[in-house]
Amino acid sequence: MKKKQVMKKLVFLMVGFVLSSTLLAQVVPSALAEGIKLLNYEKNKSALTFFKDAYDKNPGDGETTFWYGQSMLAQNYNGIATAESIKNAKELYQKSLQAKGNDAWLLVGMSHIQALEGADANAIKQNLEVAITSTLNTKGKYKGKPNQDIINAIGYVYAELPISVGDHRYAIDKLKETISAYDVVNPSLHVNLGINYLKLGSGENGGDAVTAFQNAINADAKNAYAYYRIGKVYQTQNNKESLDEYFRKAIEADPAIAPVYFSLYTYYAEVSTSMAKSNLDLFLQYADKDPIFEYFSADYLFRSGQFDLSLEKAKAMEAAGSLTIFPGLAVLLAKNYDKKGDTVLAKSYIEPYINNTSADKLINTDYELAVKILSKFSGSQASLAGILEKAIASDTVKANKLKYYKLEIDMLEKNNMYSDELKWYANYSALRGVKDEVYYYKTSSIAINAKEGAIASAITKEYIAAFPDKPNGYSMNVRAARLLDTANNLGILFEAVNIQNEFLLKDVAKNKQALVNNYYTLIGYYNETKGYENAVLMCDKVLELVPEDPTTLQAKAQFTKNIEIIKKMQNQKGGAPAPSAPKAASDTTQIKKG
Repeated sequence: MKKKQVMKKLVFLMVGFVLSSTLLAQVVPSALAEGIKLLNYEKNKSALTFFKDAYDKNPGDGETTFWYGQSMLAQNYNGIATAESIKNAKELYQKSLQAKGNDAWLLVGMSHIQALEGADANAIKQNLEVAITSTLNTKGKYKGKPNQDIINAIGYVYAELPISVGDHRYAIDKLKETISAYDVVNPSLHVNLGINYLKLGSGENGGDAVTAFQNAINADAKNAYAYYRIGKVYQTQNNKESLDEYFRKAIEADPAIAPVYFSLYTYYAEVSTSMAKSNLDLFLQYADKDPIFEYFSADYLFRSGQFDLSLEKAKAMEAAGSLTIFPGLAVLLAKNYDKKGDTVLAKSYIEPYINNTSADKLINTDYELAVKILSKFSGSQASLAGILEKAIASDTVKANKLKYYKLEIDMLEKNNMYSDELKWYANYSALRGVKDEVYYYKTSSIAINAKEGAIASAITKEYIAAFPDKPNGYSMNVRAARLLDTANNLGILFEAVNIQNEFLLKDVAKNKQALVNNYYTLIGYYNETKGYENAVLMCDKVLELVPEDPTTLQAKAQFTKNIEIIKKMQNQKGGAPAPSAPKAASDTTQIKKG
C-alpha cells in the first residue's frame, strides 16, 4: 500500500515538473531576449546585427527567423518601414516558408508584411488563427491554451503597425485571452497589450494601457521598458510630474535605455535648453552610433538660438543625402529658414513633408509650423484646412485636436472667411463639449460676421435663455435680427429690440444711450409701418431720457402731424379706421429712474 502511495507521489511530481517546464519554456527569457531588448530600446542596427548572427547560426529555427525579419523592418529613420526593409523581410519569410511550410512563427511574420502591403485584414487574421491553432498546448494543465510566445509575437506585430493599419482590437483580445489563461505570463504580453490599447487612441484608452504596463512591472520590477512606456503616456498628456517619475524609474531599472533620454530631450526642448542638452548627450551615449543623430545636435543649436550654426549643420546633412533617409530634417530646415525670414524656402520644405508623411508620424508642432509658414501665402487656406483635417483625424489626444481646430479657426478669422470659420467652430465646440458663455458669444459673433442671420438668431436666443443676466446675448440678438429684417418692417427687429429693452431697463442710468438708440430703432419701425401713434410714444420715451432733444421733438411733431392728416383723410372717407400697427411692448413699461 505504501509503495503505491509513493508511486502516486512520484507520478504527481513528474506531472508537475512537466507542467512547470512547459510553462517556463514560454515565460523564461530565451537566447533571443537580448535582441528583442535592443529592438525595444530602438537600437535597431545593433538588433539587426544580433539577429543576423543568430539566424546564420540557426537558419532553420522559425522563432529566430521571425525576429530577424522584425529587425529588418525596424531599419528606418522615420518610424515607418521602408520599401527596401519590407522587401528584405518578405524575401526572408517567403524563403523560409518554402523550406519549412506553414511554420507558426513564419505565418506571423508574413502577416506583418501583408498588413504593411494593405492585404485584407480578415485574410491576415485567418493566417494568424492557423498559427495559433497549430501551436496550442497539447497536454498538461494548459492543454488547449494558446502558446504565449506566438501570441506575444502577434501582439508585437500589431504594436509595430501604424495606428491606421490592422485590427488592433483583435490583438488586444488575443493577448487578454492568453494572459487570463495562465498563472504566470511573459511580461511582454502585458507590454504589447498596452501598446495596442494606445493604437486604439491614447485619449480614451490611456488608462487601460497604463494598467497593462503596470502589470508588466508587477511581474518584473526591473522592466525598464514598461516604466518607459508609462512615461510616454504621461508625456502625451503633458503631465510633467508623472512623466518625470516613470522616466526616472526606467533609468533606475536600466540606465542604458536610450529612448527615455530622447523623450526627456524632446520634452525639455520646449522647457529648458540645458535639461534638453544633458538628456541629448545621454541619448547619444547609449543609442546606436549613427551619423543621422547629427540632426539632434542641429536641433539643439536651433532651440538654443544658434540659428546660423543650426542651419549650417542641417544643410550639410541635406547635402550628404540625409533628407532622403530622414525626412524629419525638412522640419528643422523649414524652422531655420522661417527664422531667417525666407518664407519661400521654408514653405518648400514644410509643405511636402506634411503632405508626404503619414499622419501618425507627425507631431502637433509640425502642424503648427506648417500653419505659421503657409498662412503667410495668399490662397493657402484650402491647403491648410486639408493639413489640419489630417491632423485631427490622426491625433488621439483631445487637447491636440482642439489645438488644431483653433489654429484653423484663427486663420479663417484672420482672413475674414467667416462662413468656413462657423463650420470649424461648430466642430470644435462639439468636441469641446461645453456650452459656456464663451461658446455662445463666439458662435453668435461668427454667425453675425458670416451674415448667417437665421443661425445667429437661433444661437443668440439660446444665449439669452442660458445667461439671462449677461448683456451680450441681447445685443447680439438685435444684430442678428438686423440681418433678417434689413428694412425694419417685418417685426423681427422690433421683437429683438423690445427683448433687449426689458434687460436694459433694469439699469437705466448705465444703459441710457443704448435705450435711446433702441427707441430710435422702434421709431423707425413704426414709421415704416405707419404706426405713428406708437412712434410718438417712443419719442416720449427718448424725451424722458434726453429732455428737449431737438431731433426727437422735431420727429414727434412730424408724427403728430401725420396722425392729424390720417384722421382728416378718414373723416373725409366716412370714418373708416386706419390699419393698426403692432402695439409697442414697452408702452406699458415704466422707465425705472436710476
